[in-house]
Amino acid sequence: MYAIIDTFDAPIGQVDGACPPPIARVAVLGSGAWGTALAVALRRSGARVALWTRRADLAHAIQTQNRNPRHLPGIDLPAGLRADTDMAKALCDADCVIIAVPCAALRQVARRAAGLLGRHRVPVLAACKGIEHGTGALMTEVLREELGRGTPVGSLGGPSFAHEVAQGLPTVLTLAMPALNAASPDARLARDFARKLHRQLAPAGIGLELTDDAVGAQVGGALKNMIAIACGMATARGLGENARAAIVTRGLDDMRRLTVALGGRVETLLSSCGAGDLFLTCSSEQSRNTRLGLRLGRNQAAGDTEELAEGVASSVSVRVLEQRLGLRLHVARAVRDVLMQHVTPERALERLIHAAPADQTKMTIAQALTSAPKTAHETGTLRPAAQRQPCLHAQ
Repeated sequence: MYAIIDTFDAPIGQVDGACPPPIARVAVLGSGAWGTALAVALRRSGARVALWTRRADLAHAIQTQNRNPRHLPGIDLPAGLRADTDMAKALCDADCVIIAVPCAALRQVARRAAGLLGRHRVPVLAACKGIEHGTGALMTEVLREELGRGTPVGSLGGPSFAHEVAQGLPTVLTLAMPALNAASPDARLARDFARKLHRQLAPAGIGLELTDDAVGAQVGGALKNMIAIACGMATARGLGENARAAIVTRGLDDMRRLTVALGGRVETLLSSCGAGDLFLTCSSEQSRNTRLGLRLGRNQAAGDTEELAEGVASSVSVRVLEQRLGLRLHVARAVRDVLMQHVTPERALERLIHAAPADQTKMTIAQALTSAPKTAHETGTLRPAAQRQPCLHAQ
């Protein structure tokens, strides 16, 4: 099975009239930059959006000034975006819930939401990237544990700076839901929800990829933050672009091995939630993780960036998985050692760049061709265009 099982025919900014109606009401839990940006995109495309925040002053600013001065300064929020400090009100009659809080807060927020949703089983998506501290759980695993198996859960992520999404600039995200698997009893419902979400996001400039591989999608999103920190350190030390490329290569290998060990598919890492997100985060100083790496590489205090960069928490949290699975993730170790001041940035980077590959697996050309997934043309399963679903095309 391919990692990305579907994309949508309609170009970004347009929708196919044959698709199901969009999602009417969405609750976004979390008023940080990313949560607010998603709320803005959904509201601008016509959804009724309730944005939950813990802070009364922020709710007031959003309601009265159409601004989020703390997290999205300079961005005009659309009229009608409702902000509330009462989670019960935000969740009332929601057709979809998106949780966009730091990873460390996801379980608490999901547990509270579960109590308020009760038997109202609507799709709940985690829009945060990382690994839970202490348990090593991925975000969808946290949602499953807190919301129960009756609730469709998934993750929504990819290369997406919040201010660009809020401005309506083109973005492609990956929606990962285990229920999208054709063998799932909820596959039809999951596909229908995915089409509706696409219809809601497309006018706001957001395209969607679909996958049932929630493991691969989330491993890519979690580990790319650590890789960006390491790249930032290399830039600060003046090691050059070649060194940064070596770090990214090591990081990709870490992603591959952890994905396989957790039962995910390597191909998923080639999609927006993997390679796309990695490229964006490691190549721009707009990334909090890259900026943190720059500070660490200059032997400066992490400052406020440390609190915000998910790569810090994930580099420590992933240690649980390393021990459980018998893995050594080179980039996570390098970042962790610098954060804990076990080694200098120079020493950590030298060790990382010159580290031997974790495995020496070799594959001949014949083996590669034999193991490669066959295309629809090779298997004879490619359907004529007239037989395809109006909104989806197989990859």
